[in-house]
Amino acid sequence: MKSTRTVNIDLLKTMPLPDWDDDTSKSSRGKVLIIGGSRRLPGAVILAARAALRIGCGTVRVAVPESIAIAMGVSVPELMVLPLPETSHGTIAAKAASKLLKEQMEVCSAVVLGPGIDEDNDTEKAVRELLEQIPLPTVVDAQALFAYDIKQTPIAPRILTPHEDEFKALRDGKKTDMSALESVAEEFARQSNAILVLKGQNTFISTPEGSIFKNEAGSRALGTAGSGDTLAGIIGGLLAQSIEPYTAAVWGVYFHAIAGETVSKEVGEDGAMASDLIDRLPAIQRRLRQETCVKDSKKNQSKS
Repeated sequence: MKSTRTVNIDLLKTMPLPDWDDDTSKSSRGKVLIIGGSRRLPGAVILAARAALRIGCGTVRVAVPESIAIAMGVSVPELMVLPLPETSHGTIAAKAASKLLKEQMEVCSAVVLGPGIDEDNDTEKAVRELLEQIPLPTVVDAQALFAYDIKQTPIAPRILTPHEDEFKALRDGKKTDMSALESVAEEFARQSNAILVLKGQNTFISTPEGSIFKNEAGSRALGTAGSGDTLAGIIGGLLAQSIEPYTAAVWGVYFHAIAGETVSKEVGEDGAMASDLIDRLPAIQRRLRQETCVKDSKKNQSKS
């Protein structure tokens, strides 16, 4: 196992964000497709979509059950909304998968799969088909994690973002040794051929190649409903900007953590909402870009 690197300003200087010109258009900043939502959990997609926009993604499309599609567009006018066939329970129907694979994969640059998806056998079929066939870098979050097959080699980069309970399910119920998280995360990423973002008080990011990063920043303000959806949207928004997947994961975790610290100082740790995190992302990105700017640095991120 490679030595664990702490996520901080010095590390981020080695993986700079794209240096956009003043005439950069939305098409240059990428297009992310967020697939999720349900009649019972419509807000998760909104949070993920707003986070993707606030982190600088050019265009965000949301694919949701048709019964909540209009509400999505009204809540966030900047979105393009794609209504999907749905089950009687208001979840994504199995036949929606082929529609998305046929119509959206060539026009988008990254995918976020999972926020707001509810439990349903038909929906699980759709998620499994999407996980097997999406040819784009994809963030896999929330309920979609339960359909992920770690034994199958993905056809494009996958970033898995579980918390402790979801990680236990990914490991077939095997309890995680909390005293050996680095080795557990490293082994899982290698076996699953996916980038792992193991969320917790300290978040670990591990790659299939054996690189592992530890984020110690953040605050308890992050322990709020919708915080995970926000993180998924941040990482997806970065992925869409053609940022290397492991770089998008590392930066995404740090952006999220610093948003938590900022909200704690400005609002307070108790009663903070995920929307508070999202609203502070542009200012945080401006500051972190200044702090990590290296003159004459190459625009392309080096691979680990």
